[in-house]
Amino acid sequence: MNKQKSIPTISNPDELDALLQEQPLGYLVSEGVPAEKVYVTFSGNFDGSRVVWNACVRTINDFARHHEITDDPRQYIDISRDGDVYYLEVGLNVAIIDKATIQRTIIMIRNYKRLSLGRHEYGARSKTL
Repeated sequence: MNKQKSIPTISNPDELDALLQEQPLGYLVSEGVPAEKVYVTFSGNFDGSRVVWNACVRTINDFARHHEITDDPRQYIDISRDGDVYYLEVGLNVAIIDKATIQRTIIMIRNYKRLSLGRHEYGARSKTL
């Protein structure tokens, strides 16, 4: 899984809260939005605990350029943990990752109640474009 680029990797929710006091967005985001791959840091819940998600949100096309894929790749959520640091990669069937896509992704992750470690694919590409 890709690690954060251009924004710090954070594990402590209180540390993130302190950084976000000066951010009107409620999350940290790498420069260069819109893009095909964006790094975002935001808080959420996982297994009943408040965590910091160090996330990479990317288009399926960006993923396909760097990985062997099937003819009909699916969107995915990939969650991993390294000590106290939580990493999240989300592959979406969109042309570009913009602020609205980032905000919808954060809402989706915060509302999804059955998040678990590992890669979870959903929705056929041809049905989500």
